[in-house]
Amino acid sequence: MSAQDTPVPPPQAPAPGPPKAPSNDIFSGTVTELTADSVTVLRTALVREAVKRTFVLDAQTVVEGKLRVKARVSVRYMADDTGQFHALHIIVR
Repeated sequence: MSAQDTPVPPPQAPAPGPPKAPSNDIFSGTVTELTADSVTVLRTALVREAVKRTFVLDAQTVVEGKLRVKARVSVRYMADDTGQFHALHIIVR
């Protein structure tokens, strides 16, 4: 039997690591719309284009302060597989 005839084991897949925790992002701006189940926040900057995002509010959303239109807020959120942004924590400034 030659070296060419030696069977080569198939490459092994890397061992699965611990599951990734969902990443949380933060978005700050001014509330432009507010409903019972969503809040829309507009972020403006002098050197960038304005960005508007709508966040879903649910039973897990924690709100610190009085949420109202024209309030400055910071929203910690998580994007789901469908592209919706779910607000996890909102701090009114």
